[in-house]
Amino acid sequence: MIQTILIPTDFTIESEKLLSCIAELKKTGLKKAVLLHVVDIFKSQGLAPMFEENAKKKIAEYKQLLDEMGIDTVTHVVEGDVNKTIIKVADEENVDCIVMGATTSGIIKGKLTGRTTNYISRRSDKILLIEKYNKLENGEEELYAKACSAKFSKVMVPLDFSDNSSKILDVLWQMTDVIHEVVFVHIIENTKNKPQLEHKKKESFDKLYEIGNDLEKKLVVNYVVKEGKPAKVLDELAEEMGITLIMITTHGTESLKDILLGSTAENLLRNTVKPILLIPADNR
Repeated sequence: MIQTILIPTDFTIESEKLLSCIAELKKTGLKKAVLLHVVDIFKSQGLAPMFEENAKKKIAEYKQLLDEMGIDTVTHVVEGDVNKTIIKVADEENVDCIVMGATTSGIIKGKLTGRTTNYISRRSDKILLIEKYNKLENGEEELYAKACSAKFSKVMVPLDFSDNSSKILDVLWQMTDVIHEVVFVHIIENTKNKPQLEHKKKESFDKLYEIGNDLEKKLVVNYVVKEGKPAKVLDELAEEMGITLIMITTHGTESLKDILLGSTAENLLRNTVKPILLIPADNR
């Protein structure tokens, strides 16, 4: 279960809205939150002390909000390399999950997404939760709303039948008390002809049924096998089926080998309006 989380913040509007999502994680057993602001060592130069002082005041306000939710909260304001410091603090605090935010109109503008998200998904052994927000127009004011509430109600789990799939299933079993429905998905690529496609579909359904059989005693389980490009198919399915969370490993083989690497990861994060829970593979 997710008992301790790290929330890196750069004090953007998106970062503030991210705090409103934390209460829902109490359903997963959340007890402690670590708030982190990194003063970028490459940009602050001689102004670092001033930036740190301002950040300490702001992060104290964030802490108060989480304290009011009944979540034990600690804060860190440090100077350093943003990417490396996030991973370092996550390890030192022994967190279960790193939580970040993005808007559904694209990677959020703050420095804590894009390259940082890619870096963390590749280098950290922590679960990474990327919350999503809709950008609402209100004249000149930018407003943000959660793109998906009750995110554990209908969870999509893409599987490629690799050894990495077992890691995501372990996490899924730990969350059966908070998840209502799960949709197992396998995507087939590069089939040569229709008979081969039909054979692969049947074979894939059989494997999905075998995986989901025991889970059906705990959850509502659905099975989907599709042909196409993984990121595009996942995005379309998530919208069509009313998925509230996409849970996926950071590495896989065959059809999903690049799903969270390079441009595919970037496209998925930009295009889907659903929160994403990245489960790190064992072969880091």
